[in-house]
Amino acid sequence: MKVIGLTGGVGAGKSLVLTILKTKYNAEVMEADKVAHELMEPGEEGYLRIKETFGEAILNSDGTINRTALGKEIFDNESAREQINLMIHPLVWKRIRQKISASQAGLIVVEFAIMGEEAEDIYDEMWYVHASEEVRMRRLLKNRGYSKERSEKMIRSQASEQEYARRCDRIIENHGSVKDLEDQLAEILKSRG
Repeated sequence: MKVIGLTGGVGAGKSLVLTILKTKYNAEVMEADKVAHELMEPGEEGYLRIKETFGEAILNSDGTINRTALGKEIFDNESAREQINLMIHPLVWKRIRQKISASQAGLIVVEFAIMGEEAEDIYDEMWYVHASEEVRMRRLLKNRGYSKERSEKMIRSQASEQEYARRCDRIIENHGSVKDLEDQLAEILKSRG
């Protein structure tokens, strides 16, 4: 079993890389954001911690977490973002470790956007999906319909390109065609054996 950590800034194209690895290489994909969402379902530990910290105002009428309100809180308030990260990230990595332990897959890819040292021991390699800020902005505006201001704020809230590159074993350039990306991945996986 090989475990690859896959990271990169918002709009870099991690989802496309995951799709290629899943469909062409039968990788089992684990996305940290999805695990975080699971942990914020009613009754889960993350849900209970967020409700305790932010109160009923962060909940929808059905008792679920209002993700829009939470997202606004995260991107508009640095201390709230840090507080949520400190609550949720350890739970996410604990759950991902459990999923890896239970997996029978030969290749597991764990995708996450936020750099942190708490999970570096679970990867055999860490890959960084890189696209220029200009390309990322264009993708966020076109594909997600985000405003320029929201896109800039999201990009600024994440690690710098240098920080990503410094902590990763491989850099995957994603500013060309899908074929270019597929060729890079084929070469990397061939060289891994």
